[in-house]
Amino acid sequence: MNAFNNNGNIKQFKLTRLINENCADEHVVTKMSIVLRRDKIEAPYYMVTKIKVSSCIDNADGGLIHAMDLASLNRMHNLTEKAYNEIESLIDDISESDEVKVTSDEKGIKMTIMSRSNADTINLFEKHQELFERLDGLIC
Repeated sequence: MNAFNNNGNIKQFKLTRLINENCADEHVVTKMSIVLRRDKIEAPYYMVTKIKVSSCIDNADGGLIHAMDLASLNRMHNLTEKAYNEIESLIDDISESDEVKVTSDEKGIKMTIMSRSNADTINLFEKHQELFERLDGLIC
């Protein structure tokens, strides 16, 4: 899997999946948020994506030995109306679960994904593949 496009720009969701697929730590927490906004005059169709991957290694007694941020990615997008509507539709089609929460108001929509293991994160990537590919596809 290549986490970069032809111009060398990072495909943030592919990079996150690559980290989860290749990390052997027991406790890996992955938190992703996607925020679509329509309330700015200078950027009427706006999106912010934030991803954080952290790892914790416990000792036999359950005490924390080591905690580390593996990745922290943040990207801001000015979208076309068409791209905004496509992404909004993909998010609207997602069912909420313990790991996935979607909230909306008159200003926009927010999707938060949080998993506590590599396997759970990989399953979420497979389940919502169309959304993540669309978001990574925004980067030329």
